[in-house]
Amino acid sequence: MRKILNVYLARTNTPYSEAYADLDLPASPYELLDALDKLRLDEGEAPYLQINEYYDFEDLAPLLSGNAGLYELNALAQKLSELDERQQVSFKGLVQMEVNKKQGLIPILRLIDLAYSTDCCHVADALNDAQLGRFYAKNGFVPEVEQLPDKVFELLDFEKIGREARIGEGGVFTEKGYVVQHTELNEAFFALDLTPNQPDYQILLESEDGSMLKLPQAKLPDTTLCRCLDCRIPQLMGSIEASGSIAVVNEFAGRLSGMTDREMLRYKAVLAATKCNSLQSSVALLDNLDHYMLDAKISSPEDAALSELNFIAGDNDMERLQQYVNLPAYGRDLLERDNAVITPYGHMVRDDFRPILAPFEEPTLDGMEML
Repeated sequence: MRKILNVYLARTNTPYSEAYADLDLPASPYELLDALDKLRLDEGEAPYLQINEYYDFEDLAPLLSGNAGLYELNALAQKLSELDERQQVSFKGLVQMEVNKKQGLIPILRLIDLAYSTDCCHVADALNDAQLGRFYAKNGFVPEVEQLPDKVFELLDFEKIGREARIGEGGVFTEKGYVVQHTELNEAFFALDLTPNQPDYQILLESEDGSMLKLPQAKLPDTTLCRCLDCRIPQLMGSIEASGSIAVVNEFAGRLSGMTDREMLRYKAVLAATKCNSLQSSVALLDNLDHYMLDAKISSPEDAALSELNFIAGDNDMERLQQYVNLPAYGRDLLERDNAVITPYGHMVRDDFRPILAPFEEPTLDGMEML
């Protein structure tokens, strides 16, 4: 999937806290849901959004309305990523027509309608009035000059012909051609479902023959893994592709399908804390998931310090004590004491308080190893 832009997401009341997400759009369904997990928003809370970079369609930068929401922006990026070369020229022409109206910023819903209306335009290979005039005269759009001899034809004022046609049609020039609207624009925005919903798969693959595979499946087709298009754990998409085995990936998807959202959040935090980069290691961590504890309310050493003070002194004394405590330093000391790690999903620690990457000891019975 071709990425269009990059956004920074955070909570509106604390836009520069450690609870944030850096996301390329368009994002897959699970990439979008994963970003929301990192933000830890309250119910009904909209995220703070800042566009960091445009990978394409940079001319949108000064035009996008400042109130563009994440889901709307993702829908726009999704449609833009699907446009072919001619449709991209058409979209840029439609945007230029909106700019010519001199109405300021363009609402996101209008941009989405324009992206869905690229087939409502004709695109001609002309970059100025002279080229447009010649194109129209040569291709039968100016009946009065159709029967002229070649020598007389070359004497025509093509620039005037093109200018009159452009003004009459309301067309515009882009850097890759002339665009003119020939039918009413589509009103697509209100028909879109922008709500992020959990997909009906754990892992989505593209096979070697180009078909899409939703995993887990009871019976696998005889094909080879080509790309991972989406995964309930987006950080494992590269590891899934590297595994090369659809059967192994399908078995892993089966295990993921039995996990609750709460377990999945803890698992993603474990993978982040251990910097896991292989599917085999990911499976091993899944086997020991119950030994890890996640506190999603803690996003920084300062949060860890405040949590500890509240536990020790209670709400009343905590406010009095915290003004005398170097909270970041105290929090770092607590993290070191417990061998804890701050992950994008919150505070992660093992139930035995050993280092996150330390091997787990085999269980014993009466001092003897269990067989």
